[in-house]
Amino acid sequence: MNDPLAPLRAKFRIRAANDLARLRVLAADDPKSDELRTLVHNMAGAAGTFGYADLSEAAKDVDDRYFAGEAPEPGELALLELRLAEAAQAG
Repeated sequence: MNDPLAPLRAKFRIRAANDLARLRVLAADDPKSDELRTLVHNMAGAAGTFGYADLSEAAKDVDDRYFAGEAPEPGELALLELRLAEAAQAG
C-alpha cells in the first residue's frame, strides 16, 4: 500500500537536518533568541504531524520553557538535537 505522506515525510527529514544545523548555531549564540523560539515552536507541531512523536515531545518541552519565559536546560536542548538527528536519518 502506498503511503500518501511519504513524499512529505521525506521533505521533513531534509528539513530536520537543516533545522538541526540551525538549532546548533542559534543555541550556541543565544538560547533565548526569537528565531530559535520560532524554530522550536514550529518543529513541535510539524514533527508530530509526520509521525516523529519523540521529536515533537522534545520540541514541546523546550517550547514550554520558552512560553514560561525561561531558557531551556542544556539537557533539553541536547535531547532536542538528538531527536532531530534521529528524524533526519530516519528512512
